[in-house]
Amino acid sequence: MGNLYIGLLHFPMRDRCGDIVATATTSMDVHDIARTARTYGVVRYFVITPLPSQREIAWRIRGFWSEGEQAVEKSRRGEAIEIVDVLPDIEESIDWISATEGTMPLLVATSAQAHVGQAISYDELRRTLRDEERPIYILFGTGWGMTDELIETCDLVLPPIMGGSGFNHLSVRAAVAITLDRVAGDNA
Repeated sequence: MGNLYIGLLHFPMRDRCGDIVATATTSMDVHDIARTARTYGVVRYFVITPLPSQREIAWRIRGFWSEGEQAVEKSRRGEAIEIVDVLPDIEESIDWISATEGTMPLLVATSAQAHVGQAISYDELRRTLRDEERPIYILFGTGWGMTDELIETCDLVLPPIMGGSGFNHLSVRAAVAITLDRVAGDNA
């Protein structure tokens, strides 16, 4: 069985007009995704932003739960947030995984849009995680999603999460939870 990693990317993202932007870090994304990631056995959750001010915010959130007053209460949240690392770019996270694992991870993008050429189903990715030793690194975008150029650098792309209502605009926290349950959950 391979190890599972996730990355929350804040650049290069698209805004609602299609422009390439760096998005803001939110406390809920750092905190809630860490709890979900820890629940599903993720080894490391990378929050990736090129903006020093946004990295500082993410580190402050991590520190509050792992070292600050909440840590004194022995909160389980502190245990979850210890898997968070904050980096300026995706290459550093890939280098970290490669150095730790001794091999390059399988890069898997997520998107609210279908990408047929690189597609992998949730079932196939679950089998890959279970049956192969290679680490899997699932990338999640913020804003209006990752640029196509970034997605094309990935090995594979998971299909969009569709709820059946025709409305397709999940929060990234919800998308991470659904994806991890489908890929690493006991009932998957």
